[in-house]
Amino acid sequence: MPRKTKTGDAVALAARVGRNIKVARMRLGLTQSALAEALDIENVTVSRIETGAQLPSLDRLDVIAGVLKVSLPMLVADSTKKEAFGDLLGEAVKDLPVREKEYVYSYAVQYAQHWRAGKKK
Repeated sequence: MPRKTKTGDAVALAARVGRNIKVARMRLGLTQSALAEALDIENVTVSRIETGAQLPSLDRLDVIAGVLKVSLPMLVADSTKKEAFGDLLGEAVKDLPVREKEYVYSYAVQYAQHWRAGKKK
């Protein structure tokens, strides 16, 4: 059976997922080889995923998210879209103690109030 060609949306999704996986991998200080070993896949497969040449299945993405200690939504988030910022911020603070999360939340609320007040002038 001939291979299906990817649409523009699928290409963009694969590139975004690959970029997010690479960022999460590097944040943990893992090499592509170490990630491949943890996932029991070939090194070249990790490379193809990170470059966007291959889009993993949803099941595989869930496993990758677990290994990289991130949420599945983080792997598919588009950081260029404002709707993703809430998820990305939540991901960034998820491992902090509750007191630290409260501090970050308080800071964000105060900053937003300050920004809105300045915008009204």
